[in-house]
Amino acid sequence: MKLFNYLAISAFAQEDDICYRNGKEVDCSVEEAEDLGISPRFSSSSAKFANQIVTDDERRYQDLKAIAKKLWKENGAEEFDERKYWAYGCHCFLLGDRPMSEMGIGAPKDQIDTKCRAYKQCNKCVRQEHGDLCIGERVQYTWKYSRATSSFESMNHVGSCERDLFECDLQFVKDLFLAKDVFDESYHFFWGSPPFDNRQPANCPKKGGIPVEHQCCGGGDKAFKWIGLNKFQCCSDGAVKPINFDC
Repeated sequence: MKLFNYLAISAFAQEDDICYRNGKEVDCSVEEAEDLGISPRFSSSSAKFANQIVTDDERRYQDLKAIAKKLWKENGAEEFDERKYWAYGCHCFLLGDRPMSEMGIGAPKDQIDTKCRAYKQCNKCVRQEHGDLCIGERVQYTWKYSRATSSFESMNHVGSCERDLFECDLQFVKDLFLAKDVFDESYHFFWGSPPFDNRQPANCPKKGGIPVEHQCCGGGDKAFKWIGLNKFQCCSDGAVKPINFDC
């Protein structure tokens, strides 16, 4: 019995300590030698950068979806179904040529849509930090789920393009899980009656008012946030706090 328990625990640990990149199992130690390091910007001529590029027909949905499936499973929820969230509201339209990096339009319809907007804004900040080539559709990262810490871990260096993309994906999945129960079929592009089309201005109207100055805050081991400086401030450690609170 003890031997059986040991083997079962070992097999379970191995399942959760496997590293993945672009939906495939990889050596956890390889990425440390191959990633782009902590340089804030890079160019397509970099040999290291070329190692991380995926072709257009290999878009990195696999890792975003795999992280979501794992988090849903670990929290005892029904299996994650990306079809519910990839065509939803004004900002969750993760379809087309640039599904992760293309911004939505208008005010979010609900909390799910708000989290999708935050995800798009996070990726916008990553491009601002690393350059226009650093987009989730093209650049790979390496990750694993650690049973020892019950957390998702990145194998990429803090401050690298890959690490920042991972942090955006992970934060989005966590936020989406917390908001999943507000799902409203009437905001779905395929399931709504009639289908909800975010390309129709009447469905996703822009808010008026005085323009607000914004700033990207975060990075490193945190997901970037796009904050309005009329209400929030970015602290030196990348934390976001209201302007009337001390950092």
